[in-house]
Order: sequence, then structure tokens, then C-alpha cells
Amino acid sequence: MRIRVLFSVLYCFTALSVTAQGKLTLVQGTVNSDKTKSMVLFDVQNGEKLEMATARINGQYQFAFALPNIRDGFYYLSNQGRRSFIRLYLKAGDKFQIAINDSGNYAFVQPTPENKLLKEWNDFAEPVTRMSIFPRKDTATYASFFPILTAFLPKADAFKKKIKTPNAAFNDLLKNAVDFDIEHAALKFMLTPNSKFPGKDEMIPYYNTIVQPNKFTNTAVLNSGNGVDLIMLYSIYKYGKVKNPDSKERPTISEMLDFFGNDTIKGIFVENQLPGYRSLEKFNQEIEPVKKYLVTDTMQARYARNLKRLSTYRKGDKAFNFSYPDSSGNVVTLASLKGKVVLVDVWATWCGPCKAELPHLKKLEEELRDKDIAFVSISVDEEKDKEKWKNFVAKEQLRGIQLYAKGWSEFTRYYDIHGIPRFLVFDKEGKIVTVDSPRPSAPELKELLLNTLKN
Repeated sequence: MRIRVLFSVLYCFTALSVTAQGKLTLVQGTVNSDKTKSMVLFDVQNGEKLEMATARINGQYQFAFALPNIRDGFYYLSNQGRRSFIRLYLKAGDKFQIAINDSGNYAFVQPTPENKLLKEWNDFAEPVTRMSIFPRKDTATYASFFPILTAFLPKADAFKKKIKTPNAAFNDLLKNAVDFDIEHAALKFMLTPNSKFPGKDEMIPYYNTIVQPNKFTNTAVLNSGNGVDLIMLYSIYKYGKVKNPDSKERPTISEMLDFFGNDTIKGIFVENQLPGYRSLEKFNQEIEPVKKYLVTDTMQARYARNLKRLSTYRKGDKAFNFSYPDSSGNVVTLASLKGKVVLVDVWATWCGPCKAELPHLKKLEEELRDKDIAFVSISVDEEKDKEKWKNFVAKEQLRGIQLYAKGWSEFTRYYDIHGIPRFLVFDKEGKIVTVDSPRPSAPELKELLLNTLKN
């Protein structure tokens, strides 16, 4: 949800909002810069910063956010340029102010105990974290960074011991953040361009502690806005540590998943590999074995977008290899139907036009029953209606291959199907003939199927 808030009217609705919406969190601030026109607040979701709210700067250089019923955790504040971020800790009902100067430095006015300690850590870690920013404003190399990092590590351990606010959840969050911040800075420094790099005998012991079997055994890293970046940096560094020095080939995605000890982390890693593929063949070869980790709707949608990006719908192009169970639970794939022309009907029990085509489909199946044609119906009925689908198939005595996709699945996302019924035809080699064929009620479909058999 995106929220736009005007400072001048904030106090007029605050009391009403608290009553209507529950606990309201107020973040008020000033910006000492004519160039800043608005401030953006970012939530942390699955290890990434996602824009949550925007507040305009008024004539007095003030801004404010009024946020109903937020979850406790880290948030990030930035100007519209998004070049730097201020990390905050917010919980429902908090009220505090922040003053930001023209150089981006900030101070809290009567901060919460959590934000007081968080700022202390942000400032304390700055000598290390600033050196990981790229492009750098200085000419630092490992020769200057390693001594700073080595001297800082025991100080960071001492800092963790003083994290003792009344908020136990925050204490755990910040202790984890201390470790993740240091690791992120250390890896980012090593994996961004430098004028010179250390040899094996010049590496400091800290880097050996980073590489661990079954890294990230839980999802704590995803509470950081740099969580995904850290996962990806770690995989690059780990790959560099374990690869065969004589080989220029990187491990497969399946092999790289062995770096991690948590399935959610594995899914996020796979998801973030998807945009890097330029070949559909390689995409299918490497992602298919690990697709099981893409369990959320967001992951599956990103998978479908990238699959579509690497594909076209032209005649002769390789078709999407669907894989769905029939009413008995047996999985059927397009690949398993090789040698047959395949007609796919995308439909649902609630779809009137779909049901209107069924008599014509049955007639067509009967007329072509002795031909090498597979009639496949893929239902997009939601999971709650699975039994309704089964009963409908039995009652209407639907023939052919009846498959259940559990809603608008990757097949419909891949072919950008938003309306049903939709009919698609594939040849004996699993290649596209058309992804928008005539319906069974049109005589052109029978002609199309017979012509495809000849080719």
C-alpha cells in the first residue's frame, strides 16, 4: 500500500485515524535542503527495500508519515533520489521526529529506545560500511580496508553485548543486523572494482568465517533491506572459493543451492538468478530442476515473466512444458505427449462460454478419435473448487486428458491468458502451432488439427 501524507493536515486526522485504524505510528521530520521535494519510506519484504509511503516536503521543510498498524521491524527513509538510506526501527504506536541536514546526516528528536541504539550502531559502523559503497569517493584498497575491519570486529562484538533494551525482539534483530552489516560490507568491498586485490596469503581470517556449510539456516537475513544483496554476494564469493581453479565454468544452480541451509533462502536465490539468463534452453535446463523452491505467487510470477521474456509465441517455437495432475493424481506433461498433436483447452467450471464449447469439443474428439491427437483440458478452478471440478468432469463425462492447474498457474502466466476459454495447438514435436486457435464450435479448428498432423 502506498500512502501520500501532507504535513499540514496530519494533526487534523490523527485522532480520528487512531480510532478508526488502530495504533498509528507517526514519523515527523525536517530536511535542510531546497533540492529535496519529498521523502520516501521503504518497508523490508523478503530482504529487499520496497517503497511503502511518500511524503511531500512543505514550505517549512517538514514532512510526516502517519502509518496505521504497521509490523515491527526495520524501515528505510530516503529522499526521492534514493541515493542513501536512513535505517529506522518502527513499531505500532511509535511517535518520533528526525532532522536531516543537507549532507544527509541526521539526528532523532526524543527517539525511541530502539532508534537511539540503532543510530548508535549506524554511526559506529560507518567507518566500515562507507568503504563498501561503490563508486567510492576515496582510493581505498584492501591494504587500508583490512586493518580497519580487523580492528573493528572486537568492537562490534562488544557493541552486541550492550544491546539490552526492554524490547527482546528488537534486541535479537539488531544483534543479527550487526553481523549482517559487517558481512555485507566485507563482501561488497571484495566483490566490487578495486585498483588491486589481495593474494591468498594477504587475506584476513574474518573471510574464512564468512564461508560456512549450510549458510543462512534461518530467514533472519531477510529482515534486512540488504538481505537479498548479501545472499547474492555470498553466493558469488562462495563460488569463487570452491570452484576448480582450472575451470572457468561456474557451478550449476542446483550445486549453488547446496551453499544454503534454508529452503526459503534457496527460493530467493533462484528467483534472483532468473533475470540473468539470455538463453531459453539454458534457462529451462538450469531452472527446471530447482523450480520447486519458487513457492510464492511473487516468485512464480517472476519465473513466468522471465520465461516469457526468453520466449516467443511464433509458430515453430518450443512450447512451454506444462506439468499438471489429472483427476487421479497422475502428472501429465507436454513432453510426455510427444508424437501427438496437442489441443489444449484452458477452462473452468464457472465459465459459461467454456461450458458452451464442451458439446462441440466432445464432437470433435469423437470425429478425430483415431488420429494422433491429444485433447488436453487444463482447469484453472481455484484450489477450493477442486472437488467441484472433479465432480463436474465425472458428471459431464468429459473425455480427453483432464488436468488441474490450481488456479491461474504458470501456464496461463506464460501465455498471458487472462480470458477463457482459450485454445492452443502444439505439433508432434512440442512446438507452437498457435496459442490462440479457433474454438471447437468453429470448423476451422478441425481443419487446423488435420493439417498439423500432415506436417
